[in-house]
Amino acid sequence: MRLFAKVSILNFAAYRFDMIVRMLVSIMHLAADLIGVWTIFSNTKALAGWKWQHLCVVVGVFRIVAGGIRMSIVPNMRRVLEDIMDGTLDFVLLKPVNAQYLVSIREFVVWRIVDVLLGAIIAAYGCIQLNGYMPLGAVALFVFMLLAGFIIVYCLWLMLATLCFWFVRIQNIEMVFWNVFEAARFPIVVYPNWVQWTFTFLIPLAFIITFPAAAFTGGMNMIRPFHIAMAWIMAVAMFILSGWFWRIGLRRYSGASA
Repeated sequence: MRLFAKVSILNFAAYRFDMIVRMLVSIMHLAADLIGVWTIFSNTKALAGWKWQHLCVVVGVFRIVAGGIRMSIVPNMRRVLEDIMDGTLDFVLLKPVNAQYLVSIREFVVWRIVDVLLGAIIAAYGCIQLNGYMPLGAVALFVFMLLAGFIIVYCLWLMLATLCFWFVRIQNIEMVFWNVFEAARFPIVVYPNWVQWTFTFLIPLAFIITFPAAAFTGGMNMIRPFHIAMAWIMAVAMFILSGWFWRIGLRRYSGASA
């Protein structure tokens, strides 16, 4: 992982001005999100019981997760799609290391760390404005829930990439994912009940964004033990399922020399 990260840093550092511009664009995206929160709370004091401080935390968590996805998950899964279509996945399968692990760590978009850091700053600001400080218990619970959320997202992307063993081109699925993911900019409580259920159990946006944000703002006062247990049950189950699906897909791979 350290070697791949080093190579990725060298590749992006070769075009430094481009990297700086991309960082500035990330800052502009965050500013647009905060303007949206400011606009909403210029007209109301609470949104389904969530104050502007809560929404700041949600925005921060959204940027952390989106940045993490774009930093490591998306580039690696895109490369998997290319390798399957071109037959160059052979170079992965011939190496004496677990193929799923190797295809998951080859690419790092280093400058996306800016999204993660800015998101953490905004989330921390919202938490401090709400509580006057950052409770250590809430921070620990937040990290615990966020880790489960990242595992869930990784498994979703791995299963989407595995579909390429059966279908020639599935790049458009990425656009579908991001369009659905945009709904996580707000806590799921603002949606109708059937949408809340969908975003919790069918498309688990609640476990990826809302529940970690709730843990950060209020700890056990805003999140129940049931949510914590369900997040990790879902994360473990999806990790096992995605690994099984990946192995099934590999059996369909013919390779460049077949």
